[in-house]
Amino acid sequence: MSDPVIRVEQHLQDIPRILLVPVDEGLAALLPVGFGLMTQHLIPGLGMGALSFVLWKRFKGEGGVPHVLALLYWVLPRPLNFCRSLPDSAVSVWRG
Repeated sequence: MSDPVIRVEQHLQDIPRILLVPVDEGLAALLPVGFGLMTQHLIPGLGMGALSFVLWKRFKGEGGVPHVLALLYWVLPRPLNFCRSLPDSAVSVWRG
């Protein structure tokens, strides 16, 4: 009997991609283009896709999506926060 082969993935940190760009940047570009195709306005859709791609890439910066999520945690008030199990970011001193 041969021993079972166990394969271990070597690239667990590879981010998923759409057309050679990360998923979030690809969606920022492809959603306006798709909307432009559906409404038969391809040229404005391409322009809006390019603009939203550049703006999203500049907004997220080097930190990526985790940086944007951390920024939203510190900026948004508690009722609008995306993760309510985390403590309130507006409280500067906890007493107890």
